[in-house]
Amino acid sequence: MFTKTSDGSFLDSNGKVLYFSTERFIKDICEGDCCSICGISRSETDFNDEHVLPKWILRKYDLYKQFITLPNESKFRYDQYVLPCCKQCNSLMGEKIEQPVRNLITQGFEAVIQHIEKEGHWLFFVWLSLIFLKTHLKGKNLRYHRDRRQEDYTLFDTYNWQELHHIHCVARSFYTECAIDSKVMGSFLAIPAKIGNNYQDFDYLDLHDSKTLLLRVSDVCFITVFNDSQNSLVAFKNFLERLSGEMSPLQLREVVAHLAFINLHLKERPEFFTMVNLYKQQQVMSAKCPIFVDLDGYESIDFGEILYFCCKEFLSACNDKDIEQIKEQVKQGKLTFLFDRYGNFNTNSLVPKN
Repeated sequence: MFTKTSDGSFLDSNGKVLYFSTERFIKDICEGDCCSICGISRSETDFNDEHVLPKWILRKYDLYKQFITLPNESKFRYDQYVLPCCKQCNSLMGEKIEQPVRNLITQGFEAVIQHIEKEGHWLFFVWLSLIFLKTHLKGKNLRYHRDRRQEDYTLFDTYNWQELHHIHCVARSFYTECAIDSKVMGSFLAIPAKIGNNYQDFDYLDLHDSKTLLLRVSDVCFITVFNDSQNSLVAFKNFLERLSGEMSPLQLREVVAHLAFINLHLKERPEFFTMVNLYKQQQVMSAKCPIFVDLDGYESIDFGEILYFCCKEFLSACNDKDIEQIKEQVKQGKLTFLFDRYGNFNTNSLVPKN
């Protein structure tokens, strides 16, 4: 029998949290020490460390001693980038999400596409939601300034946790077995990535404000927006139809910048909610979506700022005599890596130094 708590959460007859209210999500998960999946306290069961990025990715691409760049531009080693998770949920997550994703990705892009065509995007969307959520939950333990002489506050203090509540609901759906309406799916792309001696085989980028993520492993690149009910993809359609072939790291990051920019400028946003039927003991995650996709006013330089943020590391590594001029054009939103001067897909974008 489902019951509703005073804070608006819902439990089953065994006390399992089927739905976290926003209040409980912030108190127990964001500010507390509870398991991010089931909500149990560390004092009640055994916990172990869950890597923000799966260990199989860290091993495959030798990332343990490499560094992730945090939103404050500081660096943090991947092998130390972990979160507490109860053992039971960690095991369940591995069985239902991590292992199936690993099996598909290690077979390459064609296997990923075949799964999507047959089963849909949900497995990968939930997996990426988990990674995005874990990335930002980790922020509650990380000082914004690694230099302890600076003002003492954490990355946590810069986040709006209410905006992550919906992503948390999606990320733990493998545990709650909640029915999910197709309108909950965000903009999602699986893109063939160009591989070669000049390119690293792994890339990760997330943009908190626009709830956008890129994860590239070998020839597979996933790009998703978590909170737009695919509206950004609708607005990006004309660009998307002109893209063909494998894409370089810079091109992939430009796609991220476009989707992030569009999501930030949507005039009307979807409203997400979970319907719980106490009588039938059913719950459904859904969304109220705008009828039309429309954008508010913006300047090209706004897009340029996002594009430069996404691409600056790659630009600094590019072997081009005009790179400083290229950087300025990027900042002003006057340069694209996706298309040539004739508007055709660019198969020879900038490449990094050897």
